[in-house]
Amino acid sequence: MRMNQRAMLIPEAQFAESYRIASATAGLSELDRQILDAIVEYYRQLAQRGYASLPSIEMMAKSAQVRSIDITSAIRNLVGLALLAVKPGSGARRNEYLLCLPKRVAKSMSAAAAEDDGPPSSAGQC
Repeated sequence: MRMNQRAMLIPEAQFAESYRIASATAGLSELDRQILDAIVEYYRQLAQRGYASLPSIEMMAKSAQVRSIDITSAIRNLVGLALLAVKPGSGARRNEYLLCLPKRVAKSMSAAAAEDDGPPSSAGQC
């Protein structure tokens, strides 16, 4: 898997929040955001229908109306920013793109989620 060492994969249950954080990252181009949109849409369809077609570089290029090499460069940028991991495909199997965040951001997001799921606080009770 091609992934930045500073990155941490995000569980599917946290995709919406991680997407919100990733798409707000400073320095992202419109193309970077379109790639994140395509990947999130894939996982949304997968969750709703139980199946979906993995996005390919060609599909993303056609959707964004850019060249395939532009998509490849944007994916490389997203991997470098620790916002995306690439699980290589082989043969007829396409690459799989996985959402991730920098470890420090992902850990704080997980800690906040754990606090929300934790037992109610006894503060203010007699």
